[in-house]
Amino acid sequence: MDHPGRRPPFDVYLPRPDAPPPLRVSHLQDGQVIVVGGGQRPGATAEAIAFDDQGPRWANPALQQLLAHLNTRGLPFQYQPHLPDAPAALMAWWQETGQLAGSYRELSWRGPGDWLLTRIPPPQRGVLGWTGPQPFGP
Repeated sequence: MDHPGRRPPFDVYLPRPDAPPPLRVSHLQDGQVIVVGGGQRPGATAEAIAFDDQGPRWANPALQQLLAHLNTRGLPFQYQPHLPDAPAALMAWWQETGQLAGSYRELSWRGPGDWLLTRIPPPQRGVLGWTGPQPFGP
């Protein structure tokens, strides 16, 4: 995870070994935010929430409002390192550009059935050399 401008250590929640992962925002798919519960098994969709998928996702106010709402409901955002416009990446960028003032939680997998939650605070200029937001994307 790369979170420029945020000072480690982060607040991390390590569950007991047999605990199932919480309901979480997983990814975006064809104008829908996919919310899943349980483990990493394929087809674990709990809910697909539609949004107006017009234009670049990082500049989509409908998507930003929906993800902010899910954040206020306490849902974590699953870390998806191979998806450049994954919900967790969008939340981090919106923080960096001042469009999201608060923290969000990120769920990461360390292995099958082995997950953790990390609270991602907003960045601060100067922390670890961060000079401000960069254009969205890898």
